[in-house]
Amino acid sequence: MIHKKLFSCFLVSFFSILLISCSKDPKPIHFGTDNCDYCKMTISDVRFGAEVVTKQGRIYKFDDVHCLKGFLNDEIVTEENVYSVWLVDFTGNGKLFNAENSFLIHNEELRSPMGSNIAAFENEKDFKDYQSGYSGTKIKWEDFINSN
Repeated sequence: MIHKKLFSCFLVSFFSILLISCSKDPKPIHFGTDNCDYCKMTISDVRFGAEVVTKQGRIYKFDDVHCLKGFLNDEIVTEENVYSVWLVDFTGNGKLFNAENSFLIHNEELRSPMGSNIAAFENEKDFKDYQSGYSGTKIKWEDFINSN
């Protein structure tokens, strides 16, 4: 009887862990600790960063959208295998949001880690607040990701 209870507890624990490990949600970037999966540098600037989540739930982290784009262009993970792409909000809170909903701006003065000099904003208000104080070119996510 005790063996059946232990076995049942083991099965419940095993499947719970299995379900959690297959999550397709992004994971917070640990700035100063996590490394970019493309250039291998430490992700340190809380204003920049990105993640790719695969259909299997594997997460790849990046220090700049330049590395994200290189990773996707090199087809390290095929386009069919990408479940979602997430960007870090430039406002400095380190929060990830879905790239499809992004407001991007290119400005050479941004000094992003790998030189893309592109900032991503989750909402239009923050984007417009930034744009009112600095020059820059607005970029659509689709245009950025599909450009050479």
